[in-house]
Amino acid sequence: MTSTPSGAAPDETFRKWAPAWSPDHTDPELPPITLITDTHDQPAYTTTALAAHQPELGRIAVHPTPLATAPAYLAHDLIRALGKHLPPPHFDPPWWTSNADESWRVAVAWTQALNISHYVICRTHRITGRHLEHLMALRERTRIRLTLVVSGPPPDALSTILNTVAHHHIDSIEGTRQHLNADPATTPQSLAGYPWWQRAPFPCPPNEPWYELPPRPRRPAGSPDEITSGTRGTPARLPPSDSPPPVIALSAFTRADTSSAHFETVAQRIHTHIAHPVHAAVVAIRALTGYGTDQLVQLTLPTPHRRRAGLPTDLPEWARLLQDAVRLHTELRGRHVPPEHLSDANTPFRLSAWDSNEVAHATETCHLVAPQSPGT
Repeated sequence: MTSTPSGAAPDETFRKWAPAWSPDHTDPELPPITLITDTHDQPAYTTTALAAHQPELGRIAVHPTPLATAPAYLAHDLIRALGKHLPPPHFDPPWWTSNADESWRVAVAWTQALNISHYVICRTHRITGRHLEHLMALRERTRIRLTLVVSGPPPDALSTILNTVAHHHIDSIEGTRQHLNADPATTPQSLAGYPWWQRAPFPCPPNEPWYELPPRPRRPAGSPDEITSGTRGTPARLPPSDSPPPVIALSAFTRADTSSAHFETVAQRIHTHIAHPVHAAVVAIRALTGYGTDQLVQLTLPTPHRRRAGLPTDLPEWARLLQDAVRLHTELRGRHVPPEHLSDANTPFRLSAWDSNEVAHATETCHLVAPQSPGT
């Protein structure tokens, strides 16, 4: 990730990243784009490209949604290819999914947090010029390798872009197979067994157990509210049923080396069901600690200047990676992080009212429920 020089002007240092691209600002040191042309639309090209999908090696193959022209749609396709689910069409979508800039920030944050190094985009001839520009902006930010598979002649928008960036051309199935098998077969050990790659059923089947979050800590003080919501804003507990699903109480997290089948299941649900990194990280911390959303916004990470902090320092790998994604997303949002010695430093969870509502919905989506209060 490129850091901003310390001498940069404040408005440049804290400006939101937007998926805007200009050929005048292309980094010539980026890996050249690979264009694969399939003149006669042979199925073998698409099959080979999709078979190259190996997220544990940092390579993601994306099949764009047909005829989807809205600027955010290709970002959604990337997020889905990374193993995340967006709500089905008949569900009320999260606010950010209709915002193209925020959707692309989410895609970039996950790309960097998961060390994705190569995107293979199938049927590139069907995506719009706006999508191509947003994809170029993602390439500039993340410095990934980019392979574009085109069936038929390249569209004018793609030809215009390729005239301004370094690229090379492959026009045979043999060359395609050789190119897509050329990635180094290594990946960071921390990602090899990451629960992201073991997808949980989406949505949770009705008979799957619900998990009760750990007891809410007494500090910091806050105003506890209901954290599950059936229809975004409508509080709910468990779904009404003649035979309600079993509820398993989660104990508060203690040590990162303590394995638990229950937490493994929760981790898989969070990484499969929640597409926004901030919402996923908040639900993870709630599942590990029991903190309410009203408490999380007050919590700080431990630093050399302030060693006492509410957030655990020794989180399991799957949760620490989520915090990395939050940090990356915060930078993309252009939010200023104050020096460590100030009181509001290292508060990773700055939630708007909309975010809090989405966290409530995401919590229920993962079949997590707040502990029953006395007398309820």
